[in-house]
Amino acid sequence: MNTDDRILPVTRVTAVLIVPFLWLAFLILFFYPDSTGERFAWAIQPNMTAMYMGAGYLGGSWLFINAIFGKRWHRIQGGFLPVTSFTWFMMISTFLHWDRFSLGSLGFTLWLILYIVTPFLVPALWLYNRKTDPGTPEADDVTIPPVVLLIQKSLAAIILLYAAISFLVPAFSINNWPWTLTPLTARVMSGWGALLGVGALMMSNETRWSGWKTPLESILIWHVLVLIAAVMRTADFPNGLFNWYLVAITVMVIGIFVFYITMEVQRKKAKS
Repeated sequence: MNTDDRILPVTRVTAVLIVPFLWLAFLILFFYPDSTGERFAWAIQPNMTAMYMGAGYLGGSWLFINAIFGKRWHRIQGGFLPVTSFTWFMMISTFLHWDRFSLGSLGFTLWLILYIVTPFLVPALWLYNRKTDPGTPEADDVTIPPVVLLIQKSLAAIILLYAAISFLVPAFSINNWPWTLTPLTARVMSGWGALLGVGALMMSNETRWSGWKTPLESILIWHVLVLIAAVMRTADFPNGLFNWYLVAITVMVIGIFVFYITMEVQRKKAKS
């Protein structure tokens, strides 16, 4: 296979099929969280959990939009294994908590199809398309500083450990999460954590700034919306908005903004 860094047609077509599901989930979960029992796969409470998930789906859609319209595979490949880990968490959670879902509803049917197919489809696409990546930087690329790569590895280890414990022992996150979780939503939230952790791990092994941009943009979309949702759903936080999670998210969002701008300035200088 040619190492021309192209996004293969099968990857683009799959992305075209996935994006509408993600947008629909975002619209329902973020704007109509009270109606998840009728419009989604199960009734999600409190609303903050539904809005968090909706924010994540919109952020994830940015990866697949770039898969549809993008020109280079290595710019998006960092998101495929994180998405894979998430889909496996969702599939297993579904079977563990089968009785909690709105069985027979359209929302559940779409959920079930999505999380039976994507745990196998997404990694297959990654394996097939990754061969086109020559591993070389773009003409105006800059290199990620080693200290940033080390920080990413450390963050990945922490996040993945938390996600694994929360999935195996839901009471762990139920007892320390800033809003109310059930065993099902604790496992679902651990899936989102796994996505973030595997994403950090993938990025820690990517030295090209061009390979970081799209994943970082997806994370920013996701977590800026999470902060907006928190302000909208203050009542869902028994101890208020000043808690360990929202503080961590705020620091992360600011850090990504600063890092993104810094690397773009360096890239433009290198180009000139």
